[in-house]
Amino acid sequence: MKALRKRLSEAGVKRKFLDEAVLPSWWDESHALEPGGFREAAAYIAAHLGYSLKSLTDPNAELSFSHVGNVKFKKAKDKSPDDVCLATQVALGLARSVAKAYAEQPAFTEIPPAQEWRDKLLQKSDKPWVCLRHILQFAWVAGVPVVRLTNLPAGAKKPDALTTMVGGRPVIVILSGWKSPSWIAFIVAHELGHIHHGHLKPGQTLVDGKIDSRSDEKDEIEANNFAGVLLTGHPDLGLHSSSKLGPPQLARQAKEFGKKYRVAPGVAALNYGFNTGAWPVAIGALTILEKADDAGEDLNKAMLAHLNEEETSEESWEWISRTTATKA
Repeated sequence: MKALRKRLSEAGVKRKFLDEAVLPSWWDESHALEPGGFREAAAYIAAHLGYSLKSLTDPNAELSFSHVGNVKFKKAKDKSPDDVCLATQVALGLARSVAKAYAEQPAFTEIPPAQEWRDKLLQKSDKPWVCLRHILQFAWVAGVPVVRLTNLPAGAKKPDALTTMVGGRPVIVILSGWKSPSWIAFIVAHELGHIHHGHLKPGQTLVDGKIDSRSDEKDEIEANNFAGVLLTGHPDLGLHSSSKLGPPQLARQAKEFGKKYRVAPGVAALNYGFNTGAWPVAIGALTILEKADDAGEDLNKAMLAHLNEEETSEESWEWISRTTATKA
């Protein structure tokens, strides 16, 4: 086991993450002294981190992942597929466990057109606009689990999000660390757009290194337009200003615009940032508008409302709760 730990550490999976997230809480190093015990530990690592069991158990083999061939990486300027490979594999391990825990729930059928879904959300909304909480509720009911991965090996670079197909069920994993519900709502809606447009097939994974509203890739344009319509009723609001705005002024105008056009003020502020490039102003306004909000809480509450600990194996639930930093 010592040799395997060393190999994993060199690959970026340090002892702390292995002990606190991957191996079950009952694990004791003495179990690895027996061949069966060592293989059991390797099986946990393979299931959760995506390494092939053969590469883990053969001390002379180079560590390799099992599912790299079915992963499509959307390019990001500051991240390559190799950079985010480890985070991607941890996210896939989480997605597989979540899909298994949700297996008895209604099967996924389809994601409706964005405007149709927006109309339904607004009818049931307790706010004047579509927000992250509403999107998450409808996504889970539609058979699409959405979870946030927060616990990763130290130093692992992460993409914004990924969507994978586990059997016939899509699972969305958010890795972005933004606390803003409006920002995360756009990312979730973007991933739902990929699902709606059929951008991935069973067994495939689509990794969004960094979601770019100005991307000229067909799939990204379709996903961005879906997100825009779901959140605002338009593919792109195109918000700008003829005068220079500071964060307080933008926050105030975003509130007024949001009430009038049924658009979350935070989404309006983000759209202004995307269109003008005035990101310090947009982020400042977002901080004012959503200072008491936390997207992570919305994501975790939705997950806990739809997954049943009692119907999930102890090891799987432990892995899910550790990697999402949740407690029932």
